[in-house]
Amino acid sequence: MIRFSTRLWFVFAVWYTVGIVLVSLSLLPPWLEWANAVFLLLSGLYASVYFWFALPRARFVIAVIFFGSIAIESIGVHTGWPFGEYRYEQDFGPMLLGVPVTIGAAWLSVMGASHAFAQRFSMQHRTLVLTPLFAVWLDLAIDPVSANLKSYWVWLESGFYYDIPTQNFIGWYGTALVFSLLLRRFEQPVEETLKRRTTWLYLMLHLLFGMTSLAGGLMGVFLVSLAAFPLYIMTRGVVESDLRQQKTRF
Repeated sequence: MIRFSTRLWFVFAVWYTVGIVLVSLSLLPPWLEWANAVFLLLSGLYASVYFWFALPRARFVIAVIFFGSIAIESIGVHTGWPFGEYRYEQDFGPMLLGVPVTIGAAWLSVMGASHAFAQRFSMQHRTLVLTPLFAVWLDLAIDPVSANLKSYWVWLESGFYYDIPTQNFIGWYGTALVFSLLLRRFEQPVEETLKRRTTWLYLMLHLLFGMTSLAGGLMGVFLVSLAAFPLYIMTRGVVESDLRQQKTRF
């Protein structure tokens, strides 16, 4: 499985690099929009591999996040709860319960990346406290780009942050918190290379949506994403200290 994760990371990194170059230079043609669905599937698959090792006693959580997020999104589409009223405009691929299946992969990607990034902090209950916050932080970049620039979905309500209802971010936090409760209950330490790459996934998601927002003129979103990088650098000392302590134990 570790060898598979390395090969998967290579494929994802190549796909990501080509995509971000096209996005940064505004060269992505309409007929290549399907590539975004492949990106979500690849990132979600890599996050699943991360969870495979992080949750050795509870790998069912991977399915809970995938299908649970689709179920919650389906409720949202049909009732307006918990995210607010919206509808999907473009097809990301096969639909399940009125929701693109790739949404499940997207939630896996967000939760895996946010969980790995949270492990950079040496605070108690970091998974439970920080993972939902980092997930919402990602959505602050994902939602304006997906709704305002790409029109993947349309909000039927407005809000102060790029016309996205505040309820959406509250709903994101609540959903991520529920998933984080499961992660906190069953999580175990992960091999360092896998954890480091999944942490990079958090930054790569911010970079992708940040560059897309910059190309689309959403400067505020770009700054929101940009802020993840100094935080990553600031926590480097904590990570190195943890690694030294682990080596000392062995």
